[in-house]
Amino acid sequence: MDKVAVLLVNLDQWELTRQCVESLMRSEGVSVYPMLLDNASSDPVPGWVEEVPNLRFFRSEKNLGFAGGNNRAYSLYDNADIPWTFVLNNDTTVSPDTLGLLVGLLKERPDVGIATPAVFYAERPDIVWSAGGRLQRLRMVFDARIHPDRKSLPEKPVETGFASGCAMMMASSMYEKLGGFREGFFIYHEDSLMCLRCLRMGRKIMLHPGAEVLHHVSVTTGGVMSPFSIYFTHRNRFLAAREELSPLEMIPFTCYYLGITLLKTILFPLRGYGRSVVWMWRGALDAVREREGGMPPGLGR
Repeated sequence: MDKVAVLLVNLDQWELTRQCVESLMRSEGVSVYPMLLDNASSDPVPGWVEEVPNLRFFRSEKNLGFAGGNNRAYSLYDNADIPWTFVLNNDTTVSPDTLGLLVGLLKERPDVGIATPAVFYAERPDIVWSAGGRLQRLRMVFDARIHPDRKSLPEKPVETGFASGCAMMMASSMYEKLGGFREGFFIYHEDSLMCLRCLRMGRKIMLHPGAEVLHHVSVTTGGVMSPFSIYFTHRNRFLAAREELSPLEMIPFTCYYLGITLLKTILFPLRGYGRSVVWMWRGALDAVREREGGMPPGLGR
């Protein structure tokens, strides 16, 4: 039976993490080894953590972010002993056959580096949250609206250009070859860089529509319009562009980036998100200065 290490990062979401682990332990056709990293949660570690079979746990004294947390979780096991690695948000639940389907796809297709399931909103399980995507280079975003709902999904696995860090399966050796996640990004766009590195290595990314995950979106980060989310998405988008785009491509991208920053400066206060404007500009300035790392002083979740 195939062994799968599941990387999980928790931050003050013990109940959601418990539900996620319980769903993983119902997986069929594989042996599951949860690798749980706690990112300095304020609450004590609950007793159930010691009761889960094969679970390995580490509590960090500081918040390592999504990127650093997953890399630390990956270090909890020997990849020669557990050949498959599944990166998974802790605010998710997985269908019993999901892990087996993704491992089966990777075993059948050695040219595939990363396999991703279809991820649905937990509150609206017929609506797709993420199911692959296409890179729009001059905007430096992955268009994830290819499959907006369950009915639009393909019947069989298909090649795609993106796998969300919310749920991505790969060989453990591939995680090693890709260098893990870019820890300086902390959270957001670290999965984009990993996917781009995978494609540059000549390996494909594939969506398996039969593998399903339900996602409680933005529970840990406070919502997509929170200062936390705005700062890191805005900063890391520019940092990712500087790494991926050519100097010639950076010209139109920078014009676009400045344009949307100015537009949001007007729109955010009108929609009640005035505080996010400050952190959006802080993110833009830190990106121009090439500042990476975790949360700057004053930024809370």
